Amino acid sequence: MNSENDIWVACSEPDFARESVNALQSAGIPTSDIIMLSSEPLEHYGFPSQPRTLMPWIAASGAVVAGIGGFLLASLTQKSYAIPTGGMQVVTLWADGIITYELTMLGAILTTGVVFLITGVLRGRDHPYEHEVSEGKVLVGAVSVPASLRNEIIETLKRFGEIKQGRTSPDSHT
Repeated sequence: MNSENDIWVACSEPDFARESVNALQSAGIPTSDIIMLSSEPLEHYGFPSQPRTLMPWIAASGAVVAGIGGFLLASLTQKSYAIPTGGMQVVTLWADGIITYELTMLGAILTTGVVFLITGVLRGRDHPYEHEVSEGKVLVGAVSVPASLRNEIIETLKRFGEIKQGRTSPDSHT
């Protein structure tokens, strides 16, 4: 994304945010280039929901792999040592089930943590940040605005709140 072509508006009301999204769409900005950042869900205002993530499927896969690994660890360990059991089973499902369950949950938790770190923290910010969002404002922006639409969009968005140009971050408030 070219940060010089980004235009953001900090809206004090969700209704203003909805109107600014409508104004951006009517100006010809594709929906995929419009980004909203809010401290609360805004689905009841008619905003489209955010795209789905693969994190639940990756966490479930991590849980399955760790559960299978936990069962194999417990059962193969029991089978590798020749213990006289007097005709009883060497691999008991109740004892192995506890280990399998615990490692399944551990796998889900660790996989979720790793995916969160990779997608959120280590990759860096894809979206802008503005401290007003934590105070209840809604940040609406258009990325990669063509130069031909730039002045028109700035004038249109001035009605809805404070205009910010370029990428904003926690370190640099423009």
